Amino acid sequence: MKAVGIDVSKNDFQTCLLEYANPSGYRVLGTRKFPNSNQGFENLLKWIKKHQSDGAKFIMEATGVYHENLAYYLFDKGQQVCIILANKMKSFFKSLNVKTKTDQVDARIIAQFGLERRPDCWEPMSPQFRSLRAISREILACKKDLTRAKNQLHAMDSAFGANPKLEKLKKSQIKFLTKMIDELRKELNQLVGKDVDLKERIKKLTSIPGVRDETAIIVVSETNGFSLFQNIRQVVSFAGLDVSHNESGLFKGRSKISKKGNSKLRQVLYMPALTATRFNEPIKKLYERICEKNPTVKRKGIVASMRKLLILMFVLWGKNEAYDKNYQWAN
Repeated sequence: MKAVGIDVSKNDFQTCLLEYANPSGYRVLGTRKFPNSNQGFENLLKWIKKHQSDGAKFIMEATGVYHENLAYYLFDKGQQVCIILANKMKSFFKSLNVKTKTDQVDARIIAQFGLERRPDCWEPMSPQFRSLRAISREILACKKDLTRAKNQLHAMDSAFGANPKLEKLKKSQIKFLTKMIDELRKELNQLVGKDVDLKERIKKLTSIPGVRDETAIIVVSETNGFSLFQNIRQVVSFAGLDVSHNESGLFKGRSKISKKGNSKLRQVLYMPALTATRFNEPIKKLYERICEKNPTVKRKGIVASMRKLLILMFVLWGKNEAYDKNYQWAN
């Protein structure tokens, strides 16, 4: 059993070829640093071949976007690639009580993670969903900036001795962001419109009261069309909407959602969930029931509504069916 741990940075990446040699434990077969470029990727495969380790898994940590070119290159070359979330790798580092932190040490620990935990192999997102995700994430970022700018303008209007020039600049910024969001939405709809099947499936998701086109497109693009999930629990966990309990012996702490997942999904589901608590009858009943049990923490009802919306979208996408509240809630 062999694994190649890769610690990626902007300009280069450090590798460690590790072998599990029972019962002696782990044996380092080689370490080397390569430039984060196509030439470096080619040299990496030559180096692996030189060590007669063609079947080794490549393990890397998700580091912003710096790992993506290498991951796609290795996948295209038929290699097994595993991409680990940063929070999982951080917990693994802590469990080993590693005190020294260098690129070589990081690469070795990443390789050890691959040998011990045997993570599932990574599958790249389809080009279509990757484009949709890039545009939808830009929309979410612009909307956040727009809300901030509007709040700043409101503060300027309410402040004593407001500067007219600053107010004018802030209004120009709001106008620019609004126009940019409109342009991005048009591009998003055009991309979806080119695929008749995708457009029809998005339409079925929007049959859920509270879910608009933009929400459905973002959820589908962030999950790669739900292709990596076998059950509801995995989808909920991916969104960070799974419940985290805090209990030990007689102590019973507050339960809360883990938030260890895709924050974009939680961001985009919040407002639709609020709408659903008013106009989606089954979710409205769910919300009211939870709020009745927790009158001081109504946010629990909203989170439960977000979770239910995501589950509904996952089920309907898999069945390729429109929403039917009587069928969905009777089974």
